Amino acid sequence: MSTENEPDVYTRLALLLGDVVWGWLDHVPGSGVLHDILRQNFSEEEALALSHIPMKPIPLDFTTLDEIAASSGLLHETLERTLDGIAARGLLYRREMSGGKKGYALLKLAFGYPQVFYWKGDKTPHARKMIELQSQPEHVKAQIDMYTGTETKPFRYIPTTEAIDPQWQNVYPAETIEKVILRATRIAVAHCPCRIRNELLTGKPCGHSTEVCIKLDDLAEVVVAAGLAREIDHEEALQVIKKAQAEGLVHFTDNAGEGIKHICNCCGDVCWNVGPIRRRKYPRDLLMATYFLRETDEDACIACENCVDICPVNAVSIVDDVARVDHDWCIGCGVCVPRCSAQAIRLVEKQPKPKGSADFAALHLAVHHERATHKASGQAVGSKDTDATGARVT
Repeated sequence: MSTENEPDVYTRLALLLGDVVWGWLDHVPGSGVLHDILRQNFSEEEALALSHIPMKPIPLDFTTLDEIAASSGLLHETLERTLDGIAARGLLYRREMSGGKKGYALLKLAFGYPQVFYWKGDKTPHARKMIELQSQPEHVKAQIDMYTGTETKPFRYIPTTEAIDPQWQNVYPAETIEKVILRATRIAVAHCPCRIRNELLTGKPCGHSTEVCIKLDDLAEVVVAAGLAREIDHEEALQVIKKAQAEGLVHFTDNAGEGIKHICNCCGDVCWNVGPIRRRKYPRDLLMATYFLRETDEDACIACENCVDICPVNAVSIVDDVARVDHDWCIGCGVCVPRCSAQAIRLVEKQPKPKGSADFAALHLAVHHERATHKASGQAVGSKDTDATGARVT
């Protein structure tokens, strides 16, 4: 409970999640939409317990129950029961740590928030309520603004395998998506949050497959344990990739050489990153690292327009009977390459190269440092107003 001059527990938790360097959202007033989302999902007791879990720079960095209890002053048994109840709903990650100790980790932006409400693919009244809240301009802007102030982007596009020169295929950032999968020890597949959200908003599917959101290793472990995704083997994961490529979907992963947790397969219709680039809502390089660009062999091009039709970001047009590429918007996904019967397309390395990291932990430490420096400098953050989540604009 709060006093007249003291913020309530939801406001305190909202301020925590909206004020840390990489939490749920950027610069969100505690009394705003995030406060409403927290109230819809947590009891006061649960919100209080969550407020004592540290939001660490690296996602999936767990804190033991003993440590949380010691810092919070809450009764160990009561705290454990409360946190386990939240974890059972998928709103908190839980795993067994070394020595058999129980550990917990808060969801972070893109690592459970806001995806947790949609990964199962359920179109429930609660999911509908969440997308209504998350569609508010305040929330949309605060989510996108999390990606400002960092030269190192947390995610990167990875080209379809046929588009990658064989000499590059074993080396980050050009290794094939298949190699990323085969390195994983555990794999899970969930529904695409963007497509589920779009269907909740519009009542219409975008037309692409939904169960194509792949999670790897410890992220796979926790989402399966929470009932948010189903575990699959390497063979089925490769089939998911094959299906995604046949549909012209764009792969993106964590912008790291090792320890990759995500493989998303995005479309230009509704997905949170490709969709706004397609509609020129904000610059390509604001959100994602792009390592390659497409070039056309003008002598070989037959102007068939296959690449124009398939380009997920509308970066190709026919000019003077040649397919020409707008390099300000090309994301180097390579989706066009297997569609070119004339073999007139190739990918080249983008210059200057984006910043990346050798592994997942180093990536998020770099992002954390850059964001912290940006926020401390007091620089204005912001992006153009956009629709809720990349949902189709007609």
